[in-house]
Amino acid sequence: MKTNKISATLAAGTLLTTLLACTLGAGAAPTVVSPSPNTTAPAEAPTNAPEANSGGACDNPFLPVKVGATWSYKISGEVSESFTRSVLSVEAGGFSDQDQYASGLTRQSQWNCENGNLIALNLGQGTSSTVTFENLAVNFQTTELSGVTIPAAINAGDIWSQSITLEGTEKINDLDVPAKNHTQSDCTAVGNESVTVEAGTFDAMRFDCKTEINVAITMQGSEIPYTISMNSSNWYAPNIGMIKTTSSGSDFNSVIELTAYAIP
Repeated sequence: MKTNKISATLAAGTLLTTLLACTLGAGAAPTVVSPSPNTTAPAEAPTNAPEANSGGACDNPFLPVKVGATWSYKISGEVSESFTRSVLSVEAGGFSDQDQYASGLTRQSQWNCENGNLIALNLGQGTSSTVTFENLAVNFQTTELSGVTIPAAINAGDIWSQSITLEGTEKINDLDVPAKNHTQSDCTAVGNESVTVEAGTFDAMRFDCKTEINVAITMQGSEIPYTISMNSSNWYAPNIGMIKTTSSGSDFNSVIELTAYAIP
């Protein structure tokens, strides 16, 4: 296989990992991605808004962190897909959630909670990312993490950021290739807007994020760097969670919309 062909395939694998990290949940990065049967039934939307969350360190007004809470979404754009997100467990300083895709893919994430601030990735537990796609396997470890994914309070004009560095290897055709992925996301709260999706019409806080992903792959002693830039708009409704996310970059566009939800 020619070097440029290998490089293109490796870049595609790294981009797959990056898009999973950056487009599904305002920056939440995956800890495990593996094929499994889709056993999660779509949630039905309750007729009344849920009561305010009371989860201690994980008590965030824009994301109810409650075991058993589920949100169903559809993805449109370059790829059409649907998935159901559920909260699996909640502890004193964090929680775990899972995305179950209609295609059979499962994605699990770990979060830290600090006085209502929700932070994707838990370095203290050795968070990793694993993606297997056709003949390409990607395995990453989080080596650096700073900032906040979803702040404890969001008001129009607020600014926050998150930085994540992943390092590991990509394997293709039995060739292990070192790779590094650094993502910087800077977000600004725009304000409350009315947004309509399949699950209904919601008064939601909109925040826009600019994300830059710097990827470096080392092959035959040479580093192959490239940069991916994207813009996203995210709408979160109080006591409900993510309602809609739109993302765009130089080579892709995607929209994620809430279709149903159920919160205990």
